[in-house]
Amino acid sequence: MDSTVSKLVKKAKRGDPEAFGALIEKYERFVFNVVYRMIGNAEDASDVSQEAFIKAFKKFSYYDENWAFSTWLYRIAVNAAIDFMRSSKKENCVSFEDYIVDEDNQNRDSGIEEKIISKEGVKNIISAVNMLDDEFKAVIVLRDMEGMDYKEISDITGLPMGTVKSRLSRGRGKLRRIMEKANIKQSAEGRGRA
Repeated sequence: MDSTVSKLVKKAKRGDPEAFGALIEKYERFVFNVVYRMIGNAEDASDVSQEAFIKAFKKFSYYDENWAFSTWLYRIAVNAAIDFMRSSKKENCVSFEDYIVDEDNQNRDSGIEEKIISKEGVKNIISAVNMLDDEFKAVIVLRDMEGMDYKEISDITGLPMGTVKSRLSRGRGKLRRIMEKANIKQSAEGRGRA
C-alpha cells in the first residue's frame, strides 16, 4: 500500500474524518467509473458511489490493513452496484452527457475501450455491457474497461481466479453476440485481453 494511503488509513482508523475524506477524494473518480460502467446511468452511479463510501465508512473498523485499501473499497463499490442492479425494477438507461473519450489514450492496451472511436461507440459498448448478466458484467468492467489483472478482480469479487477467467471468457462471448446482433461495429482482432 502506498505510504500516503497507509498514513491516511491509520489516521482514519483512529477516527480522523479528514483522513477518511482524503481517502474518498483519492478514490472517488475510480469508484464512480467502475459503478457507472456497471450501471450505465451517471445519476444512479453517483448515488451508488456515495452509498459505497457510506458503507465503507461504516465498515471501516473491519478493514484489514493486510489488504490493499483500493481492493477493499472497490469490492464494496462492485457489490453496491450489483445490489442496485438486482433491486432496480427499471431498465438501465445510459446517460453520456459528461462521458468524455480520451482520444490521446485510445491506442493504449485497454481491452474493449481500444475499439471505441467515438461517443457513439462508447454508448454502444456500455449499452451492450449493460445487457450482460451481473456475474459477467462485473468481470468485464473490471478487466476490459478498468484494466485490472486477474488477481485484483479475484480480490475484489471474492471469486477464485479460475472462476474470474471463466466468467470473463463466457462474458466476452455473450458480449460479442450481443454486439453482433445489434450490429455494433468493433475491431475484428483482439476483442478483449486474455
